[in-house]
Amino acid sequence: MRTTMQKADGIGLSANQIGLNTKIFVAKVENKFYTLFNPEFIQISKETSDIDEGCLSIPGVFGMVERPAKVTIKGLDANGKTVKIKAWGLLARVFQHEMDHLNGRLFIDRAKTVQKLESRN
Repeated sequence: MRTTMQKADGIGLSANQIGLNTKIFVAKVENKFYTLFNPEFIQISKETSDIDEGCLSIPGVFGMVERPAKVTIKGLDANGKTVKIKAWGLLARVFQHEMDHLNGRLFIDRAKTVQKLESRN
């Protein structure tokens, strides 16, 4: 999954995006790589932020998405060890985006506006 994500120049990838029927996602933010098996949010902030998102599943399409600004997520790492990660900023957004995939949602389901790449400034 990591190789597939990097070849596509992505920062996150969920197993179901590449046809795997398992609850796993990978992410790489600020040169740190994450693998989470059976992830679940254990805390979500009430504070939100709006950021333009895109997705490897819908190339060339972007949308303004409001998401919680901070999350705490729990899961198993690549060694089977339980981990708990407090995330904010881009990392929190990527975790939420990938969790949406695992739950059958795309960013366009949450987007306030959607536009194709050729129409962006």
